[in-house]
Amino acid sequence: MAQRTRVPILILTGFLGSGKTSLLSKWLRAPEFAGSMVVVNELGEVGLDDRLVQTSSEAPLLLENGCACCAASEDLNATLERLFWERLHRTIPRFSWVLIETTGIADPKPIIAALQAHELIAERYEIAGVVTTFDARRGPAQLLRHPECVSQIVCANAIALTKTDIATDAEIAAARAAIHELRPVARIMPSAKGDLPAAVIVAAVQDAHMDEHICTEECHDHTHHHDHEDHAGHHIHAHHSDHVTSAFTPLPAPIAFEALAAALQATLEAHAASILRVKGTARCEPDGAIEVVQTMPREPIERQALGSEMQDPKMRVGMTFIVQETAADIVAGDFAARLGISISVPAQPIEARPHG
Repeated sequence: MAQRTRVPILILTGFLGSGKTSLLSKWLRAPEFAGSMVVVNELGEVGLDDRLVQTSSEAPLLLENGCACCAASEDLNATLERLFWERLHRTIPRFSWVLIETTGIADPKPIIAALQAHELIAERYEIAGVVTTFDARRGPAQLLRHPECVSQIVCANAIALTKTDIATDAEIAAARAAIHELRPVARIMPSAKGDLPAAVIVAAVQDAHMDEHICTEECHDHTHHHDHEDHAGHHIHAHHSDHVTSAFTPLPAPIAFEALAAALQATLEAHAASILRVKGTARCEPDGAIEVVQTMPREPIERQALGSEMQDPKMRVGMTFIVQETAADIVAGDFAARLGISISVPAQPIEARPHG
């Protein structure tokens, strides 16, 4: 009897702003990942990354406003189970890979444990590897502040050392040393402007052998814990930074980019110690086209046009603030006030969304 071939899963993780989506969008245009199924897990009220990685193939599947290692864990399992049956019954095209992009504050350990503990997923899929993006400039400092960043390194088979084009030699050396201390066996691959080829990633994960002890408890114990069990029944805890919330400020009316950038920059400077990431959409052009706007403290504000095929008039337009310590609704409200907008923007804890 012929042995079943399991569909390989590549888990792409990395802290907020480390370049996951930029890499993934380029990989999906490479022949190595042609026809892949993509699952994007994203924080915030309005999903965005799934649009940024959309190609002419199957549209990415979005797990919104919940972390796959916590609130969206059951959603991820249900999605993979549904994909298997749809693939089996040929209601969707066959796919040779599943690529999962986690949120920037996801701990990969419970994600892996949940996938391995699910009978059908463990039988029909295999985790081919974990690739972690690590910011060459900010990464070492993030390891000290964010325990999930540590877990992302500990779990990695391969590490994409990103932003090497703007990092100094000393910063790159420090990043490599920090990675090596936590995960000496992981392959480190530099990436400038998201130029790490898909072929290099495929070769790296194929060369690596998934160690069943890959996700040992090496993180600190002062964080939130969310229990999961691995395939052997051992408890796996998700390690999260404390007091992380998100809030969404809608921008339904067109706004000049200069005004938007000024309000964002002032908000970033006022809350530089608290803001982890800002991302969203706005209508800044005369034709009302939607574009992506994203930034973080001490970084330039990036603009990216959405293709005509992704211009959805029903899409909610606005900015999502992901914030630690200070409540995100305070930061989002500050931003809104700078634009003369009076709205209610309640903060959402990152694990708040229930299953179902």
